[in-house]
Amino acid sequence: MTSGVPDLGTGQSTVVLMGPMASGKSSVGAELAQLLGADFVDIDVRVTSAHGPIPEIFAERGEEGFRDLEAQAVADALTEEHPRGVVIALGGGAVLREETRARLAGHQVVYLEVAWEDVASRLAGSEDRPLLHGEAEKSWRELMDRRRPVYESVATLRVHAAGGTAAQVAQTVADQLSPVQKELSRERRH
Repeated sequence: MTSGVPDLGTGQSTVVLMGPMASGKSSVGAELAQLLGADFVDIDVRVTSAHGPIPEIFAERGEEGFRDLEAQAVADALTEEHPRGVVIALGGGAVLREETRARLAGHQVVYLEVAWEDVASRLAGSEDRPLLHGEAEKSWRELMDRRRPVYESVATLRVHAAGGTAAQVAQTVADQLSPVQKELSRERRH
């Protein structure tokens, strides 16, 4: 236990979801939090609630300015009190920051793996993703080529996130989390 917070299986009360844009981190995260009886924090929502739409942040502050805000939101989410535990959905590029990767050490970090074919329809016509400029598929694949090694190095669990609903993927994640976490989740629901 950490400061009275239920141990979700690794001595921590936190499960973090990461992966590329449109991998379902937000929707799977909300479902997973419900399954585990935990709180849910969506980092992109935190940043946009405090600072406005992501495209505007990129236009005003650039990508580095956005990453500064994102890194602070992650740090805050990881240090807040969550008596029931917490599921945190990161933005796609949050783990690019070394300080964020360091903060995630010791937590369960789930990499939601998807391919372009899995997310193409979700990204069609998207105007709120500033890193997808020009040809969306080419941009997405280039981002993944750079980010995949980082995701893989940070992940404590990898789950293929395509082909099912958010609830089904959340159940798959829950099933693969540690036995201690599953038992605590059952206890919290009863």
